[in-house]
Amino acid sequence: MNGCPRARGGATATHRVRFPALWCLLLTGLVLALAPGAQAASAAGPSPTPPESAAKAPFGVRAGLYGLTTLTGGHFGYALKAGARIEDSAVIYNESDEARTFHVYAADVAHAAGGGLAPAQEGQRMAGVGAWLKLDSEAAVTVRPKSRATVRFSLAVPAGTPPGSYLGSLVTALRTPAVSGGVNTETRIARLVELTVPGTADLQVSLSELEHRSAGGGEEFTVTVRNTGSNVLYTFAGSLRITGGGSPCTVPLTPTGIYVIPGGSATLTGRVADLPALGRRTVTASVTATVPGGTAKTVDSNSVRLTFFPWLIAALAVGGLLALALLLVVTRGRRRAWRRRRAEERTALRALRRELRAGKPPAGDPREAPSDSDEHP
Repeated sequence: MNGCPRARGGATATHRVRFPALWCLLLTGLVLALAPGAQAASAAGPSPTPPESAAKAPFGVRAGLYGLTTLTGGHFGYALKAGARIEDSAVIYNESDEARTFHVYAADVAHAAGGGLAPAQEGQRMAGVGAWLKLDSEAAVTVRPKSRATVRFSLAVPAGTPPGSYLGSLVTALRTPAVSGGVNTETRIARLVELTVPGTADLQVSLSELEHRSAGGGEEFTVTVRNTGSNVLYTFAGSLRITGGGSPCTVPLTPTGIYVIPGGSATLTGRVADLPALGRRTVTASVTATVPGGTAKTVDSNSVRLTFFPWLIAALAVGGLLALALLLVVTRGRRRAWRRRRAEERTALRALRRELRAGKPPAGDPREAPSDSDEHP
């Protein structure tokens, strides 16, 4: 088969983030479909319309200086030198028919168990962006029905902060009243705060061994990408390169475009179907890590060599040959016995014919038996 094996539809990420139960409802802001780096655009005032997410939710959050210093998707992105300070705000929209009180706080973003990112829990000790971001007002904000409120904050980078990328979040939480059983639920929206301190980037990428297993009539490949650098976070995209049996081809690895912070990791998965019944293929994973701002690095994994052989067909063929051989052995003995009997019959028939031609009755002929009339006293 010369064509490239196709990727299975519906390949899913194997590194689903395991958040605590209450965080499962939030993180609409951690969609991580972020444009890398801080955006520079013409100055524009805050839009008077609520964010799109607010149309179908009890509340929504949008960056205040939208289009000036923020990333796409309502997140915050800044490029600041060590010792610099910037001010911004978040706009909270209450789309319900009653007044709501929201709790706003800053949090660090850490590597979550199983891969991906998650904001630190409120009350934890913050050491990065979560500690550098300060609210200018009380953390509790009450917003009237069908209205909005602005929460201002400042971000000050401590002097001596090493160059690199730093990630935090601004969390807005809405707690609902206790229902029967005394259980409170909380809905949270976390907006990323990405800070870049200019300087030399330590971009280090490593890949684990490429592994594979049979799955769904094809082969599923997994590889883990690790950020072994000290000061930058990056997004990545990966693919499987398949050679042998024709022109080289590629199959995408998923997920793609998410952040990996220093010390973090994520597992990528690719599934290949329509593999040949007979032949060889060599598969290598290639991952490109991109730092906000444009720096990129590509690394390759080890190569996995696959040999395909139709063992079932071969086993059936061998079984058929053995059955045929056994049949030939059995029938050969029977044919030999039948030939011996035929030879004996032919020999007896020839002897009988010779005796008949000689005029001598064959042995046991009743005509040779003596009669009483022929005997003399």
